[in-house]
Amino acid sequence: MPQPRVVPIVIVLTLSALGVAACSSTPNTATTTAARKTAFCAANEKIDKASTNVTTAAGFVAVLRSHSAALRAMDNNAPAGTLGREARALVAQARSAVQTNNVNALNNTSNDGGDVDTYCGVDGNGDPLPSYFSVGKGSAFCSVSDSINAGTSNADSAAGVLAFLAGHQALINQYATYVPNLPTSIQSDAQTLVTTARSAIAANDANPLGTQAVQNASMAVQLYCGHNQ
Repeated sequence: MPQPRVVPIVIVLTLSALGVAACSSTPNTATTTAARKTAFCAANEKIDKASTNVTTAAGFVAVLRSHSAALRAMDNNAPAGTLGREARALVAQARSAVQTNNVNALNNTSNDGGDVDTYCGVDGNGDPLPSYFSVGKGSAFCSVSDSINAGTSNADSAAGVLAFLAGHQALINQYATYVPNLPTSIQSDAQTLVTTARSAIAANDANPLGTQAVQNASMAVQLYCGHNQ
């Protein structure tokens, strides 16, 4: 079950200003690629961690502004292929957000930031991906979770998230039936989300949906279902 995302900060990205180690005139391609990935991922983790406690669009723009050198480094160290194109697109959108002081462009990047994190083996907080990452992908439980996530992600306020949940209690009940059979590593997180959603609906109070405990539980479930956001 997803966390309410009143301000959907979807990307955490970038490179630090760390340079790639100097090479000889005939560098080993594998070594060079590994060094670039090391620099890329070290910086990505740095920005992930800097953004962990950011809860507003303005706060996220401030993080990006303070890492302008990292954005330049990202262009130099991005991997080849589709991921590299995604990474460079994130840089362009991040620079636009800083220049316009508006984070809206970053909310239209699909899951590019999650793709970068997955490439680097970390979650959105910069912590290593758990052993259960993507284990539940394609399961009945994750199908229901994805449906709830899609609905709450379209809400533009905490009240909107609560309204969706209240109007789709059958989904919550279906979700709850799968919880007892989940791996112990994720079971308590899923139960936290069920209990909190039902309590919020009963009290007609969206505030419990935005607690840190709920955010952490939501991230754990999303990772279990293969979504690194």
